[in-house]
Amino acid sequence: MKFTHLWPLAFVLLVPVIIIMYMMKQKAKEQKVSSLYLWSEMIKNDRANTPWEKLKKNWLMILQIITLLVLIAALTSPYFLSGLVSSGKACVVIDTSASMNFMYDDNQTRLDKAKEEALSYVRKLKNGTEISLITSDKSAVLLNGKSQNKNEIIEQIKNLEASNYPGDASEGVSMAKALALDSKGLQTLVITDSSIDIENLDAMVVDVYSDMPNVAVEYVSHGFKESELDVLVKVTNFSEEAVKRDVSLYQGENLIVTKEVEIEANSSEVVYFEDVDLNGSVYFAQVSGKDACDEDNISYDVLSDGTERKVLLMTRANVYLEKALNLIPGIAVTKSEDISSIEDFAKQEFDLYIFDSLVPDKLPKQGNIIMFGCECEEITQIDDFIADGRIIHGLESNTTKYLDGLSFGVANTYSYKVPDYATPFLATNGVGEEEANVAFIGEKQGRTFAMIGFDLHNSDFPLYMEYPLLMYNLVNECVSGGIISNYVYSSGEAVAVNANIEGALPTVVKPSGEIAELTDYRYNYSDTKEYGVYSINQVVKDNEETSTFAVNYPISESKIDTHPSLISSLNENVVTEVKGIFNLRNFIIVLSLILLALEWIFSLRK
Repeated sequence: MKFTHLWPLAFVLLVPVIIIMYMMKQKAKEQKVSSLYLWSEMIKNDRANTPWEKLKKNWLMILQIITLLVLIAALTSPYFLSGLVSSGKACVVIDTSASMNFMYDDNQTRLDKAKEEALSYVRKLKNGTEISLITSDKSAVLLNGKSQNKNEIIEQIKNLEASNYPGDASEGVSMAKALALDSKGLQTLVITDSSIDIENLDAMVVDVYSDMPNVAVEYVSHGFKESELDVLVKVTNFSEEAVKRDVSLYQGENLIVTKEVEIEANSSEVVYFEDVDLNGSVYFAQVSGKDACDEDNISYDVLSDGTERKVLLMTRANVYLEKALNLIPGIAVTKSEDISSIEDFAKQEFDLYIFDSLVPDKLPKQGNIIMFGCECEEITQIDDFIADGRIIHGLESNTTKYLDGLSFGVANTYSYKVPDYATPFLATNGVGEEEANVAFIGEKQGRTFAMIGFDLHNSDFPLYMEYPLLMYNLVNECVSGGIISNYVYSSGEAVAVNANIEGALPTVVKPSGEIAELTDYRYNYSDTKEYGVYSINQVVKDNEETSTFAVNYPISESKIDTHPSLISSLNENVVTEVKGIFNLRNFIIVLSLILLALEWIFSLRK
């Protein structure tokens, strides 16, 4: 047992005062009598006038002393500490992942319950305890470290919100383990709805999982059949009972179509919508009914924004080139090894033709052209063929923008006479002091032509990190693809943004309307906390280009398969609520009131 305050023990000095009061006698009253027979009584009264007498057993005195001691005990606020509370160093880890937005009961979410337990824990900690507060989802955040200000920690807990990101408390536990290395005796409280490993950590786990019925839209996808749009919606019932729900397609606030579906317990149903008529590129599916989580009742889908460009790659085998092209968003690549079929392919009107060491008899009359390791007099003349190994370096141009210090080796390469309409972007040392241009790009009569004098197989360029960036710039100058490669993400996923380097820095408009300006043209945008539709905007040559993508609820959070109470190895360390401190003060106060009442009754009878 421990005490919150020790200063009330000074009142123990009042116990001797009570005893002294009972040793003192009241002054005898003077009374006239008519007989000497009472002289003996007068003598006794005379003795009674002395201030002190031998202490006699007095139940009222004993009762008053006990009452005083009980009141003193109440003032000291005695309490018992359980295993959850440390009088020296404590750490609170709270799971704030998307699943914590699930309903814990009919009145509060799991996070509300977690905050309630965390507040109860912190309030019961002894004053002066060093408290660390950590939130955890896909990553851990130390909100406060070793703070002795309980009020500050309490306010931070009250203001916590679920992050919408997938994850659990594992990252926070890892951070707590790191803190425990520097803080011996640190006790940790972990509040989560998911299974957790607390090995090598002095910790208790509060399980806030609750088995509430939930139905979710797992995903929405689409396809085209004879130019008609077909939509597929997968709906999963994570509950223990079969349900009937309406599955609807919306575009904005407009309802397009609805179907009723019956879903068995712990199973899924796929709903098909055929010949869907959409006026835009964004729509969403929604399942009706209120359940444990409303956020996973909606899932968005985005159609292609129409900026996809067709690219024909003529090559025998070039893995380096194929992989680089696959990383570029907004292009669809068709590959062929038969250079004689170029006329047939040209009828399909590709936006870009890439010739890798293969040269057709006649170039296509439309579309842009890139050549690797080729000589083609239709475009320009060869200046020289450099057979010995050389170091290639970048020249200042849009193609090599942000690739400062570009340098790599080649076994051999062509050098070209750069046409008047073109700009060289790669060169090597030629004869004497002159540079030999080995790559150029330029626009002529509305078409873009680019030539690179070496075969990628005969260089170490694909091994450099600058390789995919230069390839992106090169292709982007020939065809303008999309800013992003995918259109649907789960919250927490990063969106790879590849903007046009000739335009302004792109901006992102969130579903809430908030605008974020990116700091670079190549950017992994990870602030995807909000569910809904985002747009990325960029101004290029006075024209605004826009790409749209959607962020959905992470379906992995819709069903927690294993929560702490199910882990047998954690049973001794798992509770469903914080007990923390068993405070005796209130019980002692009640006892003291009972004693005071008994003293009053005893005094009246006396």
